[in-house]
Amino acid sequence: MDATRPAPELGAARLGLHPDQPATFSLGGTTARTSVPLVECLTLQTGRAFVDHRLTRGAAGEALRPTGTQQVEGPWPTWEVTQQDPATGLTATTRISRPTNASWRLTTTVRNDSTTPVHLSALSALSVAVLPGVEVGGLDLLTARSSWMAEQRWRHQRLGEELVDVGTAVHGQPARDCLRLSSQSGWSSGEWEPTGFVTDPATGQAVGWQVEHNGGWTVELSRRGDQLGLAVFGPTDLQHGWLQELAPGQELSSPAAVVVLSQEGWQGAAAELTTYRRALRAHLAPSTQPAPIVFNDYMNTLMANPTQERLATLVPAAAQAGAEVYCIDDGWHSDAEEWWGAVGAWEPSTRRFPDGLEATLQLIRDQGMEAGLWIEPLAVGVHSPLAQSLPDSAFMQRRGVRLREQDRFRLDLRDPAARGYLDAVVDRMVGYGISYLKVDDNYSIGLGPDAGATSAGAGLLDHSRAWSQWLAELPRRHPGLVVENCASGAMTTDYSLLAHARLQSTSDLQDPLRYPPIASNTPLTVLPEQAGNWAYPQPEMSTEEIVFTLTTSLAGSFYLAGNLDRMAPAQLELVRSATDLARSLREELGSQLPWWPHDVAGWEQEWVVAARRASPTSRDGLLLVWHRPGPQGSTPLELPALHGTTLSQVFPPPRLVPAPGLHVEAGPEGPRIVPESNTPTARAYLVRDTQDRDNGAAR
Repeated sequence: MDATRPAPELGAARLGLHPDQPATFSLGGTTARTSVPLVECLTLQTGRAFVDHRLTRGAAGEALRPTGTQQVEGPWPTWEVTQQDPATGLTATTRISRPTNASWRLTTTVRNDSTTPVHLSALSALSVAVLPGVEVGGLDLLTARSSWMAEQRWRHQRLGEELVDVGTAVHGQPARDCLRLSSQSGWSSGEWEPTGFVTDPATGQAVGWQVEHNGGWTVELSRRGDQLGLAVFGPTDLQHGWLQELAPGQELSSPAAVVVLSQEGWQGAAAELTTYRRALRAHLAPSTQPAPIVFNDYMNTLMANPTQERLATLVPAAAQAGAEVYCIDDGWHSDAEEWWGAVGAWEPSTRRFPDGLEATLQLIRDQGMEAGLWIEPLAVGVHSPLAQSLPDSAFMQRRGVRLREQDRFRLDLRDPAARGYLDAVVDRMVGYGISYLKVDDNYSIGLGPDAGATSAGAGLLDHSRAWSQWLAELPRRHPGLVVENCASGAMTTDYSLLAHARLQSTSDLQDPLRYPPIASNTPLTVLPEQAGNWAYPQPEMSTEEIVFTLTTSLAGSFYLAGNLDRMAPAQLELVRSATDLARSLREELGSQLPWWPHDVAGWEQEWVVAARRASPTSRDGLLLVWHRPGPQGSTPLELPALHGTTLSQVFPPPRLVPAPGLHVEAGPEGPRIVPESNTPTARAYLVRDTQDRDNGAAR
């Protein structure tokens, strides 16, 4: 390597550059010594340097040697590190950006500079030694399982229970196991959230990571000698059927991945990821303004059966409740009751809207709201005329057969005809006078299309990138259009898509009692100002049940449903008080940091607690508390993390709900909250920090 070139200025991250070994990368910990390489790469031609089932220690990656570094143009301070293997002609260039002081965003591009083809089977976006020098077994791992209607199931694990010490120091043989998290097909969060945290409980040092890809990805945590290695990949051959042939002169770039470092535990790392996500959106999003208050008529309301008659009363009620957008969800596009296998044309139903859909959209605007519509762009039902009129190339195919799932084909956005058709559809829908578009994706398609690709996984990678680009272009082609990202709720909570979309649906869950853990934990993955948690109050609900579901939506950007037109005036006034509060809190929502005074929420936990604060050194902000009593009765909630604060109830307003529901007591170790009954109850409080936390003095 040219020693005269400047070393990258990476802050707390350490880049090791030695001419006789691969470049290394480490973050935090107590030592700069590491053998964890900056790039992991597997090819068919060279395989693994050490045989196991992990994606690490590929011979192609271990043969790389650094040849230079340079600072390059970018939205943030950015360096490129180039490595090469003269024997194979493989060149790897890793781009390392610093969007914030405590975040590092990486991508790697591999180029074939040889005279023969190379076949990639895995390429890392990020490979880093996490907290080197800290004993691996004592580290805390925080990750989240995810599935339809059961998202954001975060839990702590001691890494030593997953990555056991096999006695390498005794016999010299390295461990071969790993802890692997992975997505499947086009649902980036269909099995695991694409985010996680590793913390040293003894020092509070913590590293968080985020995968930024809307398709297949894999994260591997493994013992690398006496250190913890974290490797983030896009699709791989082992997990996703991804094999990419690079002809001489061709190159391929990995998806992006991000790591952050904090001295304040996993909560500090979560705050750093929040800050990074806002920096990313400030660079890429068409708007970072808070999302409007949305009424969507699907969840526990019309359930895909909208009609002109039904909306004639529901639209005015939504406006009276304080909604700023009324989104007509699925069903508007079909005369049939059962339309799943016939979608694709996206033209208004004349049976449902005999005076024309435009008349109902005008009613929405006349009520002072913006109009919105739902669409599932990639879906074409097997019974849709589009299945015949569009060319075969517009659909995903494998071995010459159209991929079919639950009576649907899937558009392949690598194809110009597919993109052109969707552009025309959205242009027409915007022409109806809408300014809000809910983009959904309710099914996955397996490994992906192999037409025109060296593997099905490679076809899906290119489609996923085209899909992300298409979504990003929507508000640019239609200025002012607000785009909501949805995939059966929250099956694509990745920042390949969320860097551009204004809002993210957090679940399809229809049970208000089970929703709070999702709403509380979502800011670990999604910015609070983008998190649309459903509130679906109903006329048959008790006052406390209405308060409970409305409090859930206060955890993010307010997102409303429910048969509001059948409510009593007092009930509707209670709903309006929640939207008024959300509006008053909205400006701060985009700058506050999420935190968890009672740890992450368990799925069946009695007490669920979420909070937002002004800064890492202040606890001023909003506190949300849900109480879900179990069969054994109720227990008080102790909040020592809020010692030295005062709590003032802001929802529900006492004038509308005089009963306290939850009693706040000043305990010696912090607030103590006692339920009034065994009825599920929720409250929202403003928190004021009465201490200067830097010196312990009252303020």
